[in-house]
Amino acid sequence: MSQSLKRFWNDVAVAQEAEQLAFTVRLDGRAFRLPGGTTLTVSSRALAEAIAEEWRAIPAGATFRTSDLPMTQMAGTQIERIAPDRTQIIGGLAAYGDNDLLCYRASGSLGREQDALFDPVLDEFSRRHGVRPPVTRSLMPVTIEPALQQAYGCALKAMDDPGLACAAVCAPATGSLIIAIGLVQGWLLAEQALAMASVEERHQMAQWGEDDALIGEIERNGMDLAAALRFHALSHQSETKQA
Repeated sequence: MSQSLKRFWNDVAVAQEAEQLAFTVRLDGRAFRLPGGTTLTVSSRALAEAIAEEWRAIPAGATFRTSDLPMTQMAGTQIERIAPDRTQIIGGLAAYGDNDLLCYRASGSLGREQDALFDPVLDEFSRRHGVRPPVTRSLMPVTIEPALQQAYGCALKAMDDPGLACAAVCAPATGSLIIAIGLVQGWLLAEQALAMASVEERHQMAQWGEDDALIGEIERNGMDLAAALRFHALSHQSETKQA
């Protein structure tokens, strides 16, 4: 849940831990601590600087919400939820595969739009993971075979902690574990993911006119995807690449 807070600091800085490739964000010289009491420490200076910039961007005396700090939130998820218990996070993400957006299609013109967007992604997933997820146009849920469950599990277990933190944003933003896997593995782009996730809403607006609520939801999902992928990229940016 996003909390409402008021800016209480003056200075934001990034400090490297002595003799370690680890970086902390400091507010007025004190290391920032996450809700669970853990110091916010990351292994990438680029990510630490992005987190620090989020805090610097809040105006003096302003009230803000923790949802305004996506890099900080994802780092917190990685440190206090994923690192201590990867199994629980992987299980929660795997559940998105049970009702994956890409497996459920409409009929008519919307169904044809979905087929054009979704089928190439299922084909690529099959090529990479050896099993093709099933597709239905009925209201009955598809059956997830053990081979597909295993493929989902293997893909998630192969992700490092930043990858799981990224997937934990991408899966709910798109309604698709397959899309989240493609984004983390790098064979899908954010623009493709958002087009697939919003195809039904955009089809609806093409028929009935623009809807501010739907447009706002699509924009929020787009920002979530962009932030998650930026977090993932910055987490893997080495000191050598930054030099």
